[in-house]
Amino acid sequence: MPKFNFVVKDPAGKTIQGSITMDRKDQLIERLRDQGYYISRINEVNENSIYQRLDRAVQRLNPVKLKDIAVFARLLSTMINAGLPILRALRIIEKQTENLTLVDTIRDISQKVEEGYSLSYSMGQHPKIFGPLIVAMIKSGEESGSLDIVLDRISHDLEREIEIRTNVQAGVRYPVIILIAATLIVILVLYYIVPKFKQIFEEMGADLPTPTKVLVAASNAITNYFFWVLGGIIIVAIVVRQASKVPFFGRMINRIQLKLPAFGLLFRKIALSRFSRTLAILLRSGVPIIKALTVVEETVGNFIIASAVAKAKESIKEGERIAYPLEETNEFPPMVIDMISVGEETGSLDDMLQKVSEFYDREVDYTIDSFTTMIEPLMIVTLGVILGFVVVSLYLPLFSAIRTMSEAGVESGV
Repeated sequence: MPKFNFVVKDPAGKTIQGSITMDRKDQLIERLRDQGYYISRINEVNENSIYQRLDRAVQRLNPVKLKDIAVFARLLSTMINAGLPILRALRIIEKQTENLTLVDTIRDISQKVEEGYSLSYSMGQHPKIFGPLIVAMIKSGEESGSLDIVLDRISHDLEREIEIRTNVQAGVRYPVIILIAATLIVILVLYYIVPKFKQIFEEMGADLPTPTKVLVAASNAITNYFFWVLGGIIIVAIVVRQASKVPFFGRMINRIQLKLPAFGLLFRKIALSRFSRTLAILLRSGVPIIKALTVVEETVGNFIIASAVAKAKESIKEGERIAYPLEETNEFPPMVIDMISVGEETGSLDDMLQKVSEFYDREVDYTIDSFTTMIEPLMIVTLGVILGFVVVSLYLPLFSAIRTMSEAGVESGV
């Protein structure tokens, strides 16, 4: 059957667009009119055209974002709560999902569910989209019969994660833009302006001061080895990124991050927030403590905290409570340890962890705001110092030559 794209307006004037498969165009027109829509446009889609194939191929390159997964979880929660079978709910969501990579994933999950596999197992076959945290929560929801509640919790927590990431990105965006602008300005000066001054200096035969020699050397490196330098930076960035995924190197990088002035505190707060929030979510969803710690270890995103969780997990297996082994790692502040200890004693560990998470979320927001306020003038001053150094370095030889010529003129006049 042919597929049609349509654009319609509802009685309130809201524009709605979508696509549907029908036998004939007139059937679609009749259905839309019967539903009270005013038709703006209907186009038949030739899915075998090279443009459509290319468009689908490009769309499948788009990664599945946290927002896509959050919407998927919320829709599935709503439909299951309304009494729809999981398989039917999945097929409905598949039809209205825009990200083609997620569409293919939902289609595969639907097929496995139809074959008799559980939803958690089917989602677990796509670890790049549905991580161990989501799969563990879905499994606990299936076992406890509260799948709709767990899915709603997943959606809520993903939205909170998106909010935190957005705040962090917004906080560093301005300094990064300033840094990139400063770097580009310096490169342009070194590539285009300094060589012209260098030619003037050579014609003058002036003895260059040290700052000018440094500037000229940097200009020579940029003009003669620019692509080598650029390639080296890209290779180093790729190597560091890949090495950060290996536990040994990842621990080294995370250790350096946590010891950075000012920023180390921010990285630690983010890691502690994610640790407490993830563990609270899992415990609240009914996941056993050992399994919950295993998932936290895999998803916390910091090898230092993950190693501490792994050590604590081994101690818990031997019968200890969670607070003491975490304290022994020296990676968790006393406040976190005390809150966890109180939670264990009162049987409200998930609530205490949630409070810790909320506290560090606020701390992250406050720290980002403080950094933004502090970094903006610091970056401007730094940019001014760099440009001032370039200007002074360029004009020092000229001033020296003018002074020399003035002295020579005075002596000849005498």
